[in-house]
Amino acid sequence: MAVREGLTQLTDLSGSGDNVLVKALVTHIQDLDSHKPYQKGLLRDRSMSDDEVRPFVVYDADLRLDKGKVYVLNGTDYEYTPSGEVQVVLGEDAYYEEIADTSE
Repeated sequence: MAVREGLTQLTDLSGSGDNVLVKALVTHIQDLDSHKPYQKGLLRDRSMSDDEVRPFVVYDADLRLDKGKVYVLNGTDYEYTPSGEVQVVLGEDAYYEEIADTSE
């Protein structure tokens, strides 16, 4: 696993397994009634067209993201193999910060 320098655009995610830092708007939230993952949802940033989104999954019991807010997130660029879906995975003790700058 490599650590990418600086912010990574959501369109640059490929499922590489790299540790990435992204700045994105949460457009959808699904809280799960399961042990893990705890929350799933969708992200978007300026690199994406209006109809594009990137899934995220939260595996930290203390981390909850809110729809309509912009965050800086440190997670893993992950490919969920069964569906071929590229996700941002936020594991235990993931860094996240809500920011006032609402532009993705």
